[in-house]
Amino acid sequence: MSSEKNFFKQVKASLNKSNFIQKIENKFNSGFPDLIIITEQLPLFIELKAPIKGNKIKLEKSQVSTHLRIYNNNYVSFILLKDPRTSNAFLFDGYSVSHAIVLGEKQPCFVFHGSIGQCIANCNSLAQRKMSIASFSL
Repeated sequence: MSSEKNFFKQVKASLNKSNFIQKIENKFNSGFPDLIIITEQLPLFIELKAPIKGNKIKLEKSQVSTHLRIYNNNYVSFILLKDPRTSNAFLFDGYSVSHAIVLGEKQPCFVFHGSIGQCIANCNSLAQRKMSIASFSL
């Protein structure tokens, strides 16, 4: 079984039963994040990444474009990277990583490191904050 498939199973196991999770298997529109999770009525767009070499997140151009479009539509996307030494994960803001890739800048630091469940909870709180800022500015 692939490491990304195992990672998905760990993410799914860390969620409350009331949460909705959908793994995206899209052969026709590449670039869309691997998962949509709805917790507390908010959509979380999450790209799963297995351990990487050189401490650099690699995204396809279509993935970069999608993370930027999600951000421009007042939503939040994330990249969840499995820690190769533990069962923990690193959480990155999808827009910040994609923006750095476009500009050729150094990739930003992770926004959270902890258990997969803690990372998902952190995604939810970041998404809630973004949604309240977006509704306030309307």
